[in-house]
Amino acid sequence: MKKRNVFKRKRDIDYTYAVARVRANEHSLLTAQDVEQLILAEDYNAVMRRLSDAGWGEFDGTTDYASYLENYFAKTWDLLNEIMDDIHELDFLLIKNDAQNLKGALKGIVSQHDTEGLYSKSTVYDTKAIVAAVEEREFDELPEFMIEPAKEAYEVLTSTANGQLADAIIDKATLEEISKLGKAAKNSKLTERMVATANIKAAVRCAKTNKTREFMERSLSECDTLSKEKLIETALEGPEAVLTYLESTNYKEAVEKIKESTSAFEKWCDDILMECVMEAKYTAFGIAPLIAYYIARDAEIKTVRIILSAKINNLSTDLIRERVRTLYV
Repeated sequence: MKKRNVFKRKRDIDYTYAVARVRANEHSLLTAQDVEQLILAEDYNAVMRRLSDAGWGEFDGTTDYASYLENYFAKTWDLLNEIMDDIHELDFLLIKNDAQNLKGALKGIVSQHDTEGLYSKSTVYDTKAIVAAVEEREFDELPEFMIEPAKEAYEVLTSTANGQLADAIIDKATLEEISKLGKAAKNSKLTERMVATANIKAAVRCAKTNKTREFMERSLSECDTLSKEKLIETALEGPEAVLTYLESTNYKEAVEKIKESTSAFEKWCDDILMECVMEAKYTAFGIAPLIAYYIARDAEIKTVRIILSAKINNLSTDLIRERVRTLYV
């Protein structure tokens, strides 16, 4: 199992080559005009043909766009891995994929279903090693932040079959790791927003589904800009109480979005992350442009996924426009 390297203190100028490579690749990012053309495309096949023409990969007629997008996004990580001296400086961006793979491996052994095709390709740790450790119940062989939550989640799945709680346990541990890695990489503002928005999602979901305090204690993580205890207390009262609390925080804009729709709130969560990195467009040095490029590609993939799903389900162009993410270019 490969371990994360200790972050080294570097000068901004040390990233000059990597930033130059990223700047060259930013020209291939979708623009607002490109997205509008995809939205106006006649159907799913027309969207896929446009993506193929833009260099996203050959379209073979499949409706399995998840694998298509996964393969395209993997190129982003491959590029960053090629141009950076220490790719582990970006672990906080990718560790969530390792967590998803852990969830898949655990559910695979419990359900005895083949989950091999469901694993993310862009990860910090060796996916085969994670799957092997889970299949052999050798949880101590997992990356350190996964060990205890993997044991807990396995116990929950085998004793109660509560997949929601098992996922929540892993999600909480992952958010704590993201926060730690972000602070180590001097990107605490970005990771704080990641953790805070995840906590808001969890609190609202728990309030709507009448989850217990114990479930929420095991689901929500600590963060600097929101009170975990206050989120739990208000979630126990109901969704409106959560929104009232949020009105008094830095995330009061979330309230209107939550009231509007789940998709509007999800879009807002992604957009405030993009807001964090927008100024990197005007930065020639340092790691910020590399982080921004990754987040830009992530937003781009989410936007295309929304459009493809909408085309399959025959949603209106106006509805699609409401859901697409803010882009970097």
